[in-house]
Amino acid sequence: MQSLIFAAGLTLACSASAQTSSNKALALLGIEVVEPMSAGELVRVKSRVASELNRSGSTAFFEDISDATGGKARHRPSGLVCPLGLKGQRILLASTGSASCETTKDSTVFRTRVELAPEGATVQWAAGAAQASAQREPGFKPYQGLSVEGRPKAGSNRPEHRTLHYSSRASGRERSVRVQVGLVRGWVLTERRESREKAQPSSMAELISEATFGLQMGPN
Repeated sequence: MQSLIFAAGLTLACSASAQTSSNKALALLGIEVVEPMSAGELVRVKSRVASELNRSGSTAFFEDISDATGGKARHRPSGLVCPLGLKGQRILLASTGSASCETTKDSTVFRTRVELAPEGATVQWAAGAAQASAQREPGFKPYQGLSVEGRPKAGSNRPEHRTLHYSSRASGRERSVRVQVGLVRGWVLTERRESREKAQPSSMAELISEATFGLQMGPN
């Protein structure tokens, strides 16, 4: 597998006079521009977030921090922020030492998980554990194409991480999988994306995913 390594860093800006064209350009890069919600919409979203926290039994571990930009809940122990309030968004597990949430959009599943790292854990150890877990998935097959692997800029506070690309089988169907894993404040953070087998994500979308790894870990 060929790898493209780069220093992760990304700045996006647009002027008010070019907002419409900028939004279209961002959409082509796989970046969704979200308009602020009204007060009434926010009330309805917060109600749906509360329902999901109750359904998943996670109210003791998550707090609703929804605002005009969208519905979301924060895992109190780790600071992990999960998007909630829309169809396809749910909490998978929650405890003092771990949490996981999922967003399903079209045929793509995004899943984020945190768990307390054992003493002395390193990024290399976390990557090895992720690789071992991937190899146990049904139909595991390493990806043979070009992949992107990011490294934070020297002196930055962006978390170092490793990326795995492979295919596996879920519910009898082939899936293309990208797993990113790193350490953030003593937690192992894993960000996973599953899409249709042989789906080829754009290089820009991959670059963005590398540059934004860990942004869901808010302050705790």
